[in-house]
Amino acid sequence: MLIRSLKNKKVIVFDLDGTVVKLTADWRLLKDILIDQFREYYGDDCNVKRISSCLNEVVQRGDERILQNFFDIIQEFELKSMNNTHPIEETVTFINNKELFGVKKEAKLAILSLNTRITIIKALELANITNKIDYIVGREDVRKWKPAPDGLFKIQKYFNVKKKEMIFFGDLENDLVTGKNADIESYYIDDLIKLVKKKLDETI
Repeated sequence: MLIRSLKNKKVIVFDLDGTVVKLTADWRLLKDILIDQFREYYGDDCNVKRISSCLNEVVQRGDERILQNFFDIIQEFELKSMNNTHPIEETVTFINNKELFGVKKEAKLAILSLNTRITIIKALELANITNKIDYIVGREDVRKWKPAPDGLFKIQKYFNVKKKEMIFFGDLENDLVTGKNADIESYYIDDLIKLVKKKLDETI
C-alpha cells in the first residue's frame, strides 16, 4: 500500500512535466528542430524515437560542445512556453504537506527530469515550492537519460541512502521503467493524486 510505503522513505523523487507541473511546450516541434540540427552537424539523421535517443548519439560521438548546444536549444524552447505552465494541484499539496501523508519530517524531496535545470527551477518557482525541493537532477546533469537509471543513482549517492529508502513518481511508463532499472520503488503520479484526494475528502 502506497501510504504505508511512504512512511519508510527517506527520499521522494518526482519527475517534473506531467507530475509536478504541466508544461505546454510542443515537444514534437522540438524533436524536429533537434533532428535538423543533428543533420546540419553530422550530415546524417539521428534516432527520432525520442529526444534522448538523438542526444545519446551525440554522447556516443564524444561531442560535448555540440551536446551543450543541444541543451541550449532545448532550454530556450522550454522557456518560451513557461508562462503557460500549470502546477498539478494534488502533487503540490503533497509536497507542501508531506507529513499529513505519513512522510517523516526529515524526508528529502528531489526532482529527476528530462527538462533543463533552468526550466525545472522556473517551474518550481511558478508552483511556489522551490524551498521544498532539496536536490535537482536535470537534463544536463547526466549523460544517460531515462529510462537509464543514472539520474536516480545520482540522487541516491547525493543523499547517501539505500535504494529501499527511495521512491520515484512519474507520469509515464518510461518513468516506471527507470525505477525498475534502478531497482527503486516507483509509481504513477496518479496513484499519489488519488491518495491526496482521498485525504482531502476525509478532512472536509
